[in-house]
Amino acid sequence: MAIENLAETLLEKIKLITQAETVIGKPIQTGETTIVPVNRISVGFGIGGHSGKGESSASGGGASVEPVAFLSIHQGEVRILPVTKDDAGLATVMGHE
Repeated sequence: MAIENLAETLLEKIKLITQAETVIGKPIQTGETTIVPVNRISVGFGIGGHSGKGESSASGGGASVEPVAFLSIHQGEVRILPVTKDDAGLATVMGHE
């Protein structure tokens, strides 16, 4: 595969991964509260190739999606609850204080 085609294919896949719906997740309804996940996306990739006898090309990459916060919407009030290592924010949103 020519390096140009490889780059185009890789960029199309990255475009799918980094859609707005991935950063701001789909709302989740629980009782009278709506919870919206907010994520951080990290993407890295590389492409290389060689022209001449025995042409070759290669690509590699990776992506990660990390939850960073939740929006809690209850009776018109919006709160931002950051994700912490102790998970206390999520317990509060779900009403399990």
